[in-house]
Amino acid sequence: MSAARSSAGLSDDPIENLTAWIQTNQKPIVAVISIAAVSAAAIFGYRWMDGNKRVDASAALYEASVPLRDGKLPEAQAALEKVVQRFGGTPSGANAVMLLSQVYYDQGKYPEGIAALEKQRGSAGRTFEASIEALIAVGYESQGKFETAAEHYAKAAEAAQFPLDKGANQANQARNLTSAGKLAEARKIWEELTKNEELPFAQEAQVRLGELAGSGK
Repeated sequence: MSAARSSAGLSDDPIENLTAWIQTNQKPIVAVISIAAVSAAAIFGYRWMDGNKRVDASAALYEASVPLRDGKLPEAQAALEKVVQRFGGTPSGANAVMLLSQVYYDQGKYPEGIAALEKQRGSAGRTFEASIEALIAVGYESQGKFETAAEHYAKAAEAAQFPLDKGANQANQARNLTSAGKLAEARKIWEELTKNEELPFAQEAQVRLGELAGSGK
């Protein structure tokens, strides 16, 4: 996409521009994140932060996202690292570290992505806890460390503030437990998910339980 096309339709709010870009460009590897929740939290934080720090943080995050939109991963990595270092503990810093982890993962740098997330986990705040834990889980899952991934998906589910996010993380936890051979533990989670038919995971849970029953394990 050309620079002219990618800049079309941008509003005057850099955070709104960034979150709109995330919504249209999110990759399967970060599908576990509730983009709507993260976006709402970021916009709230942007409104709440005072004066120059608010402007500087949001502007720095938006500027750092430009090379990411253009697919320039090394440049995006360097820019996002600076935002995280300068604005850690703010909503912009939390969004930056999540984007940074995606950049690391896209380059196959899973330990680096996990380390960046873990370093900011404590200061990011309750709002971002579930998303950060889920992204840590993605890093382990991508390395085939399914049991550890399941542990972090469990933490993400516990920290989730919305039923849909909780269900998504529980489903991911169950899938990873199955891959790790922890079938009894996976079955318990799928059974729990079948109880809420309003969630989109209830039907999958029924299918997974049937597969587990058919396997005789």
